[in-house]
Amino acid sequence: IRGSWGRRSKKVLLMEDGSPAAPAPYVAPGAYYNPVSDRITAIEVYKGADMLRFGPNNMYGAVNYITALPPQQPEMRVKLATGQRNYNTALFSYGGTWDKVGALVEGVYKQFDGFTDNSSVEILNLNAKLFTRLSEDQSLYFKVSGQFEDNQASLSSQTPFTFEHDPTQNPLDADQFTMRRYGLDIIHKWLPRKNLSFTTKLYASDFERDWWRQITAKVRASEVRSYVGEQIYRERYAYLDGLNFDDEDYLIVGRINDGMESTGDSRWAFTVTGLQETLNAKWQTGRREHQLEMSLKVHQENYKDRFLTAGDSRWARSGVPTTDLRYYLWSASGYVRNEFDLGKFHLTPIFRFEYIDMYRQNVLALSQDPDLNNTKEGRELNRYHVALPGLTLDYRIPNGALYGSIYQGFIAPSKVFGFLVEQDGIITNPLAGESINIQPELSLNTELGWRGSLLAGALDGQIVYFNNTIRNFYAGGRNEVFQHLGKINIQGLEAALGAGLLRSDHQQLRVYANVTLLHSRILSGTLQDRDLFSQVVHNTATRKEYVDKVNANRAAYELYVRNAQGEEELFTDADLSEADFTDITRSSIRFGKDGVDDAKAPYTPPINLNAGLNYDWKNWSLGVSGQYVAAQFTEFHNFVHESADGAIGQLPAFVTMDAFVNYSFKVGNNNHFKVFLNGKNITNQYYRASRLNRATSGIFPGGFRQIIVGMNMRL
Repeated sequence: IRGSWGRRSKKVLLMEDGSPAAPAPYVAPGAYYNPVSDRITAIEVYKGADMLRFGPNNMYGAVNYITALPPQQPEMRVKLATGQRNYNTALFSYGGTWDKVGALVEGVYKQFDGFTDNSSVEILNLNAKLFTRLSEDQSLYFKVSGQFEDNQASLSSQTPFTFEHDPTQNPLDADQFTMRRYGLDIIHKWLPRKNLSFTTKLYASDFERDWWRQITAKVRASEVRSYVGEQIYRERYAYLDGLNFDDEDYLIVGRINDGMESTGDSRWAFTVTGLQETLNAKWQTGRREHQLEMSLKVHQENYKDRFLTAGDSRWARSGVPTTDLRYYLWSASGYVRNEFDLGKFHLTPIFRFEYIDMYRQNVLALSQDPDLNNTKEGRELNRYHVALPGLTLDYRIPNGALYGSIYQGFIAPSKVFGFLVEQDGIITNPLAGESINIQPELSLNTELGWRGSLLAGALDGQIVYFNNTIRNFYAGGRNEVFQHLGKINIQGLEAALGAGLLRSDHQQLRVYANVTLLHSRILSGTLQDRDLFSQVVHNTATRKEYVDKVNANRAAYELYVRNAQGEEELFTDADLSEADFTDITRSSIRFGKDGVDDAKAPYTPPINLNAGLNYDWKNWSLGVSGQYVAAQFTEFHNFVHESADGAIGQLPAFVTMDAFVNYSFKVGNNNHFKVFLNGKNITNQYYRASRLNRATSGIFPGGFRQIIVGMNMRL
């Protein structure tokens, strides 16, 4: 959303029915859980100053998945679907409202063999909801859910050689991600007067995951057979038979040590609880009605982060602990929002405040200290607060509105950068006894737009220009960090337009287009890429590109090399040669006026376009849509060429096409059926989707065709 960091949506606030969906929205905000799509009835997307109603991570936008409520009439719903690659979905739900009580129980099972080898997944989602009207002015809502997943997910993917020859290959057959999540929402609503309401919400979640991932190595394609041995080669790499290789063709394989492969487990456990009270009141001045909204929330997170290693088998499911960290956080937050009705103008100021108190504790290291006196020793504390003002102005015009907003957003320091020391903009790890003082990323966000309809309602949509400037920017990407905090500007244009070309009792034709135009620029900061000269496997093209970048702006780069004695020293030559490249141990790049002044932020494609049409005729519905994403950089050095391991390099532009056909009919008065046929990526054009984990993953492929057929029944 608006140039937010694409890594597991960490900088977009994700919610389910208004409650946090991430395992720990402050400490670990990655999207390791999403409600299954079959349960979702609507999606809310929030942008602009009203983002301050939510927190943390309200800098770019928020997504709220809305799930089904108990229906008014008793109803059973069954959905069955099947498709290519052993895709199967089964949903069953039953619910209704009886007198003052509504209830819904729902279960979803999904399985899929995956688009690549060894990437199957099974998911079971169960949930129940109960709504009761306690009195004329009070109601109670209760929701409980559980999700269980067994997924052959791998963080390691493909090199350019593998992608070009067979993008379905994944030799890491022992990788396994298992998780379970329980969620609870209890909401009490009280309306003491018709213009006043109080909403009390208690939410909680409990999330655990084990992610066993094979330890990998990068090996020349020509050497794979000798490296892994004949048996492993025949089982998982026989597709290489008959292919030609050169010295810059590499594969990601399981690391071999004493003839054996090994594995490691990233084991996480989270508990999250929160209590929120919200007041809504309508008040008047003359004939003008205004709306006041106030909210207070207390939130806490517990997080256990452990890592185990097992060196004797890739199938091991127990190992030796090498990391054992504990995180705890509590926060108090609130906001005040008032919408003033000034006739054609609506003015909405909003103010949010957050106080955060958190600590990290290395309990594995502490277990080796015989002088410990209590369980509180070794806690690394970080306390901070943020004050976030915002303002929205709407001007009502015929069939629409002009609007603009300005606000300050923030990204909470997560476990990645929440326990560092900042002094004069320079970031370091804390020394013994040194106070942690890292501050959150902050932004100034502005937008100006129009929404409404034209041509007597034939054309509708919205257009908005936005401009976000982010400061205190630290975590650039995987192993990309700003040693001197960065400043970034992202601006662009969003447009969503739709037109009804045919509208009659029997048929409708609607066309639509959505486009986001992005322009990003790194304004200042000094960045170190810890992978660039340690794990990335360069080739001739990336070596030359880096040398050319350095020589074109030598003052922007600080390089360190290994001398003849094996010692690291500063490289002071005016020019860098390709012969010098192999001696580089680390480097930093300075952005802005005295450095590189035209660098783009990663994963900010200049054009993202979606367009399509939907046609309805009697009981039939069909549609086709296309998606275009322009070329985009994947790291802050803005490499165009791709490295031999796929860790760095620009992602080329790509196009995908989707289509669907639905037929709806009734049996009797109350039994509704819909048969559907969906085609995703119908052109089957593979593309480079991301380099999510850079040096440890390479290329993640996308674009695989998937045909799904099924039936939805409401009885």
